[in-house]
Amino acid sequence: MSDELTVSEPRTRRAVVKGAAWSIPVIAAAVAAPAAVASVNNASLAFTASKTALLTLNLLDGGGTLTATALTTVPTEVTLTNGAGAINQTATITVTVGRPAGINIPVGRARGFGVYSYNGVNSTAGQRTATYQSAPIIGQFGFPLTTFTTTQLINVASNGALAVPIVFGLAGNSTGVAVSLLATFPVTITVDLGTRTLTATSTISVPVGAGIL
Repeated sequence: MSDELTVSEPRTRRAVVKGAAWSIPVIAAAVAAPAAVASVNNASLAFTASKTALLTLNLLDGGGTLTATALTTVPTEVTLTNGAGAINQTATITVTVGRPAGINIPVGRARGFGVYSYNGVNSTAGQRTATYQSAPIIGQFGFPLTTFTTTQLINVASNGALAVPIVFGLAGNSTGVAVSLLATFPVTITVDLGTRTLTATSTISVPVGAGIL
């Protein structure tokens, strides 16, 4: 009987040790998860730089460039500012440029704006959309609403910041309509981190006589 007890006792100890080893990663994961969530919750997003100049802008649909003949203002940088706790995960980035309010173009099309490059990488046709309003007989008209979508690894240290350059170009096409008012295009960028979506807004301003719309 003593032999049976001696054999069974080590087996019991091995089973206990094995169970404890499997439980350690589970405990570590449970502790780490709240820290990651807290970091995302402490982060914020904002456009942090812009440029006002006689800009030369790339044509996203058809190629080539156009140079504005009046001072045009575009945002050039967006910054994610982090709080306590590092962020290291892939996010979905979406940039939307809306139609300018207060300008009615019932017939014909004007150009809008879309993302030419993001974080130093030129956008592709597959990442961009440009959608005009449409009506029977008239067809497409007005300004396009544009979107740009990509993914990005967001790697920001605790209490750090990540600044990303962004370059806008001209989207859609023009039928030669005259735009006789200041055109202010709303710009929105969202960074979807899974557990939270960060949002920042800005505008693109095109004065009368710029000759690019």
